[in-house]
Formats: sequence, structure tokens, C-alpha cells
Amino acid sequence: MKRKLIKKIVTAAIAGTMVSGVCMNVSAGDGLTDATVKSYEEQIEDIRRKQEIAKNELEKVRNEQYTTYTEIGALDELISYNNSLKDLAEGQLDTIEIQITEKKANILEAEEDIAKQYDAFLDRMVQVYMDDNTDYIEMILGAESLVDFLTRVDKVSAIFEYDEKLIQSLNENKKILEREKATLLEAEETQQKRVAELEKAIKDNQALYDTKLDYITDLANNEEKWTREYNYNKQLEEQKNQELENYLAELQKKTQSQYVGGALGWPLALDVNYYVSSEQGWRNLWGNQDYHLGIDLACANGSYIYAANGGTVLVSEYHYSYGNYVLIDHGGGISTLYAHMSSRLVSAGQTVTAGQHIGYVGLTGNTSGYHLHFETRVNGKVDNPRNYIVLP
Repeated sequence: MKRKLIKKIVTAAIAGTMVSGVCMNVSAGDGLTDATVKSYEEQIEDIRRKQEIAKNELEKVRNEQYTTYTEIGALDELISYNNSLKDLAEGQLDTIEIQITEKKANILEAEEDIAKQYDAFLDRMVQVYMDDNTDYIEMILGAESLVDFLTRVDKVSAIFEYDEKLIQSLNENKKILEREKATLLEAEETQQKRVAELEKAIKDNQALYDTKLDYITDLANNEEKWTREYNYNKQLEEQKNQELENYLAELQKKTQSQYVGGALGWPLALDVNYYVSSEQGWRNLWGNQDYHLGIDLACANGSYIYAANGGTVLVSEYHYSYGNYVLIDHGGGISTLYAHMSSRLVSAGQTVTAGQHIGYVGLTGNTSGYHLHFETRVNGKVDNPRNYIVLP
């Protein structure tokens, strides 16, 4: 859309130049004066500035919308990721808690086994103490020999020793179970903290997510506001531009000069590799419907640019959107425009011949790549260049 605005302003510039150059025989009595064109120029420029402000604000809003939607998408993924981690952490916590319960049961069972074994050991000790003499007398009387007697004594001692070792083993097993339980309790505490941290992260991210959604609503309201402002000024600008085109058409009738003759030639060297990066007519530009005033021929930086036909250079200057550009009047209301040059080789008022080298392809002005912007105009009004030239 920006190119459309700027190129329409150039139409006003053409008007001023045509009046002062090609149309010098127009008198004040005709009611067609430089002041009239200047008035249109000023009105269009003022409207264009307002439209540019609205467009810039609209672009800012849309950039913010894009950024915010990107952030919302990232937050949504982060919330989903954290929820997955939280589910896993809670699953691990459940497993740990089950293991702790099992360890507690094992420890309790070990304690019961130790108590039973210890009670049995005490019972045997009491029994030995109470029946000490009788037991030993029986061992002596019942022994077949001294060796048999000592063997019987060893057996009794072995029973006591076995009880002692068994109790020690049970105690050691209990200690192992208690250490494992302590480790599980630490893991439980760590996992609980992890779950709590994830819950907090999810809560914080959800709050930020909700805030971004609210911001999107505000941006949508701003977008609607600046879209209305932009469309309003766009309509005004088109209205004023149409009035200027009508004025130029009337002016052209009174200052009709003969067309230099012949067909318009190709503005690039025939051996230059190129492609049409944008046709003349309606297109989508930065999310807006825009009427492109010419045809864009993408080609190498520094490619020669040639005059499509002979005529008089009306404009040769720098413009913030067109960059370095040249406008040539070929008579009969026909003119051609060449924009985004890296440099210009002709000046306003200069007479040029068909095929004369007038500049080089560049990247000046409002452009995103090296190309020649080429326009054809009839009585100041743009027309499709394909109606006048044949693309090689």
C-alpha cells in the first residue's frame, strides 16, 4: 500500500513538472495553474501522512499481535510440558509412597521376627538356668563317654550361639530396611518439592497466558481503530488523487503534444536474467490489499536501465519510497517511470532517445530486493505496462 500512496504523490509531482515544463502555454485565464496542482499536492501529501501514521500504527499492532500469539503458543506448550512433567513427578511420588509403605511393613515384620526370636532365646536361657543342675546331671548320666558328654555340652552352646547370630542378622536386616526407608523418605520430600514447583510454574504460566489473551483483545480493538483510520484516509487519498488525475487529463487536452512515435521498448538489456516479482494491479502487501502501480522486474544489482522511448525527462530525483527514479514524457500523454535505481544518469528537462542508458538497477527507496519498478502512464493515469511492452 505504501508504494501506491507514494506513487500517487508522484502523480502530483508529475503535474507540477508538466505544468512548468510540457505545459508552459497554459494561461492563468484557463483556470489551470501551478497553484491548482500545488493545492492538490499539499492535500494529498497531508492525507498521505495521516494514512502513513495509521498504517505504521496498524503494522505495530499486527506485529504485537504476531509476537503475542507466538508467546501464547510458547506458553501453551510450556504449560502442556509442565503438566506432563507434573504427571510424571506425581506418578514417581505415588511409586515412592508405595515403596515407603512396603518398607514400613517390612521393618515392622523384621521387628516382630526379632522380638519372637529374642523371646525364644530368653525362654531357653531361663529354662537352662532353672534346670541347670538337672540338665548337666542328665547329660553326665546319659553320656556314654566323656566325649559324648562334651559333644552334648557343645550342642547346647551351639544353640545359644545360633540364637545370638540369628538375632544379630535380624537386627542388621532391620537397619538396612531403615536406611532404605530413610532414602525413600528423602526421595519423597524431593519429589513433593518438584511437584510443588511444577504446580507453581503451571499456575504462573497460566496467569501470564491469561494476561496475553487479554492483551490480544486490546490489540484487536486497536487494530480495528487503526484499520478504520487507515481506510478512511485511504479513501480520501484516492478521492483527491482521482480529482488530480481528472485535472491532469483536462490539462493534457489543452497542452497536447504529439507522441514521439513507435512502440515502447524493453527497459533492460535483453541478455539480463530477470523475473516478474510483482505484477501491476491489486495484490496483498503486508496483509493489506494494495494496488500496485507498475510492474517489478527483479534482476541483478547494477543492471543497465534504458529509456523505453525518446522524450523529455520530467523528474529525476530521490524519493523515500521510489528511491532514485526517473519520469520521462514521450508526448501524446504517454509517460514512463523507472524507480529504485542505484544511480541516475539523466536530469530533469533533458531530452533522451529511445534505448538511451538512463540509470542502474538498485535497492534505493522502499524495496526488499534488487529490481526495476517500471510504470506506464496515460494522461497522468497509470496503465498496465504489459499493454505497451512485450516481455522477452
